[in-house]
Amino acid sequence: MKAKELLKKAREKGVAIGAFNVGNLETFKAITQAAANLRSPVLIEASPGEAGFMGLKQLVCLARAYEDQIQLPVILNLDHGESVETILDAIKAGFDYVHYDGSKFSYEENLENASIVVEEAHKKGVIVEGEIDHIEGSSTDHTKEDTKMYSKPELFTDPREAKEFVEKTGIDVFASFIGNLHGIYADVIHLNLDKLKEITAALPHTYLSLHGGSGVYDDDVRNAIKMGIVKVNVNSELRVAFKMTLQEEIGKTTEIAPYKYMKRPIEEVQKVVESKMKLFGSPELLK
Repeated sequence: MKAKELLKKAREKGVAIGAFNVGNLETFKAITQAAANLRSPVLIEASPGEAGFMGLKQLVCLARAYEDQIQLPVILNLDHGESVETILDAIKAGFDYVHYDGSKFSYEENLENASIVVEEAHKKGVIVEGEIDHIEGSSTDHTKEDTKMYSKPELFTDPREAKEFVEKTGIDVFASFIGNLHGIYADVIHLNLDKLKEITAALPHTYLSLHGGSGVYDDDVRNAIKMGIVKVNVNSELRVAFKMTLQEEIGKTTEIAPYKYMKRPIEEVQKVVESKMKLFGSPELLK
């Protein structure tokens, strides 16, 4: 089942597909084991940093190998690609989905670059996601930051601008900023669902993606999915589960063979992925 078919089915069923980042083989194993256990399709993605570490072609080979092993759809996405060249390399390598993030550029440059990506991607049947507003946060510790500084209405995505961007570029999926943040914060993050309602109304034929799914209040995620979100990104919670468990395992063993102390970190990441898949309703996609 192709990526666009899954997104279409997700919208029809009122569920979302989980998009989980990978930066190593162990996380890849954890995500695909979760998918196999719940009989759920999955979207696996890598940021430019993760892809640079893993290798574009190597990620494609891993995705196809695990897809063959679990006999379930595994969609591969380049997440937050800021360089047109990198995105075109990912398309050439065999990625199913690419996310062009031109939010750091001027609106005009973002528009121009996204249009180039769409033209090349659609030639090969690759889905394109785009955005116009920078989604704050990173992979570092944000637990001392006040999330209220990012919840000002004037910072949120303008539905009219989003509509214009989609119409001029032809992107398939739009990522909006409605209070969602990348990373882990001390406060539970709440989404501005009124703004999402406006964006959904402005983009009735465009698939909607939610980034920063790690720290968002579960009920907000459920409601966002009911309102039209069909893809939810999760990364930080996987990284925290992996790092904390790995530190525990290394601290209590004299073993030096990595595969012998990687079992629990993989299991803990798998638990997070399974809980998110259940929250998003993605196992329903193959029923």
